[in-house]
Amino acid sequence: MTGIERTEVPIDAPEVVSHVAHWLEAKQIIVYAVIHHTQDMRDRGVYPEVDAWTIIFGKPELGATFLAETPDIVVDIPLRIGVYQRPGSPSVVIRRRMGELLSDHHRPSLDAKSRPADDLIDECIHMLSSITPHQ
Repeated sequence: MTGIERTEVPIDAPEVVSHVAHWLEAKQIIVYAVIHHTQDMRDRGVYPEVDAWTIIFGKPELGATFLAETPDIVVDIPLRIGVYQRPGSPSVVIRRRMGELLSDHHRPSLDAKSRPADDLIDECIHMLSSITPHQ
């Protein structure tokens, strides 16, 4: 699979963000930032029609394997996923596969090193897909 991947989740965006942050922390993954784009915009007088978030997270051991290949990788780490929701619609979790993102570095060895990152995000999205509203 390539490109942007979207997965609908039947709970509201703030709940998705909370579930992801807690799930990552339970796995001892560092949550570096949770950015609520919509709130930042509202605070500055801009009112978008979508509630949008970015969750930035990582595992130092994984980042170190990328940095060992090329320091240029800093532009593409840590990991991140997006969450958004339009009024009256389900939330959407959006991601880009790390393997694809790292392909711009033209180092074939990064493909294998990116699999644990992609697997982690796959596992997270699977967890979210299994949640039912009000759980």
